Amino acid sequence: MFETYEAARLPALPSFERDTTRWAFIAQSANREWFYVTHQYFQDGDPEYVCSQQYMIPDVFGLMSLVKSNTDVAFVSAVQLVSPGWLNGAEEWRMEPLIRLIALPDEESSRFAYKVAGGGIYPPQLADTAQSVGKGIWPISTGEGSSESTS
Repeated sequence: MFETYEAARLPALPSFERDTTRWAFIAQSANREWFYVTHQYFQDGDPEYVCSQQYMIPDVFGLMSLVKSNTDVAFVSAVQLVSPGWLNGAEEWRMEPLIRLIALPDEESSRFAYKVAGGGIYPPQLADTAQSVGKGIWPISTGEGSSESTS
């Protein structure tokens, strides 16, 4: 989903881990939705010292993998859906807070709908199905950073 190019590689900094590679930019290889995720953790387990890190995650499975790794001291605190126009019904890309991730019943493949801040559900043609038979899979009601409404 995301690609990098050797020309975008940045020099290593002493403050970064040795196995970390820094990039000046990345490219998106597919015209599909992805997630901008804020992951917070308590430095040395102390809730007085909250650190944040952002992740760009290409699909629901990667998002849910990170969400399922939540602990009392490290957790996903916010998710934004980045959606192309064909998904959100607009002529442009949008980045909106994700209020609810909804799994839709489908025997052939995994399908999802996204409820965003402001009440919109994407894709719009699945809004009724999402509300009637969809199962909310995010936010998860247990753990830190999951106090958002699921309605």
